[in-house]
Amino acid sequence: MAVVPDGAPEGVVTEINSHPDPTGVISDEKKMQYDEKNLNDIEVASDKAGDSDTDSAAKIYVPEDDEEFIDPRLKDYPVPLVAKTVALHNDFNEPILTFRFWFLSTFWVVAGCAISSMYYFKPYYQSLSSYAVQLLSWGMGDAMARYLPTRSISLFGKSFSLNPGPWNAKEHALIIVAYWGSCYTAYGLGPLSALELYYGRKLNPGWGILFLLTTQMIGYGFAGIFRDILVRPPKIYYPGVLPNVQLFSAMHKNPSVTKNSIKFFAYVAAATFCWQWFPGFVFRYIMGSGYYGFGMLDISLDWNYISFFSPLYTPLWANMSQIIGAIVACWMIYPIMYFSNTLNAQNYPPMSSGTFDITGARFNISRILTPEYTLNQTALDNYSLPRWSMSYAMYFFWGFACSAGALVYSVLWYGKDSYIAIVEAWKGRRDDYNDPYLKLMSRTPRVPHWWYIALLIPCFALSLGCLYGADIGLPWWGFIVICVVSVICTFPNGILWGVANMQVGMAFLSELMAGAMFAGNPSAVLASMVYGRQILEQNLNLISDYKFGFYMKIPEKEMFWGQVYGTLLGPFVNYGIMRLVIDNIGSDVLLGVKHSNAWLALKTKNYYSLSVLWGVLGPKVLFKSGSDYAWIYYAFLIGPALVCLVYILHRFKPHWELETRCNPVVIMYGATWFPVYQTTNLMTSAFVALFFMGYMLRYRPVWFRKYNYLLGVGLDCGTQICSTIIMFAINLPNATMPNWWGNDAEQLDRCFPPADLPANALN
Repeated sequence: MAVVPDGAPEGVVTEINSHPDPTGVISDEKKMQYDEKNLNDIEVASDKAGDSDTDSAAKIYVPEDDEEFIDPRLKDYPVPLVAKTVALHNDFNEPILTFRFWFLSTFWVVAGCAISSMYYFKPYYQSLSSYAVQLLSWGMGDAMARYLPTRSISLFGKSFSLNPGPWNAKEHALIIVAYWGSCYTAYGLGPLSALELYYGRKLNPGWGILFLLTTQMIGYGFAGIFRDILVRPPKIYYPGVLPNVQLFSAMHKNPSVTKNSIKFFAYVAAATFCWQWFPGFVFRYIMGSGYYGFGMLDISLDWNYISFFSPLYTPLWANMSQIIGAIVACWMIYPIMYFSNTLNAQNYPPMSSGTFDITGARFNISRILTPEYTLNQTALDNYSLPRWSMSYAMYFFWGFACSAGALVYSVLWYGKDSYIAIVEAWKGRRDDYNDPYLKLMSRTPRVPHWWYIALLIPCFALSLGCLYGADIGLPWWGFIVICVVSVICTFPNGILWGVANMQVGMAFLSELMAGAMFAGNPSAVLASMVYGRQILEQNLNLISDYKFGFYMKIPEKEMFWGQVYGTLLGPFVNYGIMRLVIDNIGSDVLLGVKHSNAWLALKTKNYYSLSVLWGVLGPKVLFKSGSDYAWIYYAFLIGPALVCLVYILHRFKPHWELETRCNPVVIMYGATWFPVYQTTNLMTSAFVALFFMGYMLRYRPVWFRKYNYLLGVGLDCGTQICSTIIMFAINLPNATMPNWWGNDAEQLDRCFPPADLPANALN
């Protein structure tokens, strides 16, 4: 184990040896004794941030090629994956909120938002890959550090330097955090455009931007409630952030140490970029064949599908639980239901998320609406109630079950510890969990609670003002109910995201609640769905980014400002691009009245359909007593009951480790993936997860520490860049690959259906 002294020249590595060995070699026995006696304690010896002589945080440990852990002080860390990935080193003097940060974050947030907003109204959605931004901003930041002048500039009475020092990992990571805050189109843009294009409700620019701003920002105001229970505990570690931590570390550590890591990442990304042209354009047969049926034993060689379950960094127990749930649903329950014609299953495609009428045709929403977009009951009686495939009906069952079960699970397994943490934090005492990382970052100031209150109160007031001023139709009491439920659901979803890399979200509950509370009011349903989902998701986005910043040694205050700044910029760009598209392209083209290969607002149409399904019809029609789907409500009892049963067994048999071996919430959540997504995602992703998170982690731990996450981000990066180029260079000009055996004109997957299939099986 070597250590690079803070500030040493590149390539200089010195041995840690408090008692010099005359032979110059430290024996394994002595090294182990030193590790045990002298490196266990991370308590800093000085309160001065720059005192590197006495501060153990200034030591950069460099593991040897055959060492499993990145730092000997972390060998007993409760989450070994973190100890293998995150360095226990911090330079407290590195600048973060620099001119480079403000310039590059603004540039990339505006560019990313503009691209995603433009493609929101196209037949195919595309966004600027965060990996592309990460790579390009790396080069731009390094160039700015080399060539910008170092002189200070005064602005508004404040003095700052254009070039305060070397380009570092913290400011680079914070640029990407700001980009994450707005790289995808604001969720409120769909309902906002649906109100205008379908309901003729054009909000003026002030109300429109305010609606987007409040829906994006209000969730951050609640994050202060959950810091002490969803960020500080080391066991809640957010597996999804570790690959980026390793990539940033590889980009910015000592070049002599990270040269091989960057080379490995570059080779993987380049090879993946070349390979993805085959399933993406040249040889599309190898994408897989799970387009229509149950996808049993379907294999895909397209990383877009293989990466579906994040197999290189989601914990194996979580992935296997989800995959078991999906396999039981798709390969056992659904075939039995379909071939036994349960719920008239053979009238509809077996794996479809569409809405049909009683004949099996697509449900024609316009036939049941009045000119004022309210329900025409007579027309509904004469036409048909909405019908779903049996798999889509089960999708709602699984979703309701795991939504209710997740709340019970989090209370039973984590409720007591979380309650104690909140009470202690309220009294000003916080457990350090004997966590070396926590002790290290305790030297940086926390975001005070009044910051969250100062953000929450204006967002709450402006939200109510927007709802009433723009006459959106969501009453104040409904808004409060949605806020309360979303905040309550943040806790179980945060637990699941922090330990299993998954979250149930508010998609199921927000639609059901909105339809139940505001039947006959589609605009209120749309607003409820937006606030319900965004409060939870933005809350957890900030919480998980805090953990990412925690691993990157970015102080809370800087992380807060970076996230908020990126999110604040987005809505202005989103709204501006929406206005540009609607005003210049026109509603006839966007709604498909006039044909266009370049423009079609499919996402907006989806929100319109949801507003009718849940707002005009709603649970009172879909799940009413005597309907085909009334039984789905039993999911709210079955989900919690299964969780309670497993917990009782856990209390009697704790050594069975049932939370990770038989977690009903994660298993049921796995069943919700299909039929919304193609079953092509299932099989190969399971094999990859077993190999890397099972075999390689257990039997090749050194290789895993050095390369596993870099392999994952390299595969993702190459795939995303290739997909972006295919979109711009192939799809936009409507270029096509000549048909051949691997790119069949009739059936891409070469699964030619038999003639005796039910009539609507391939609808």
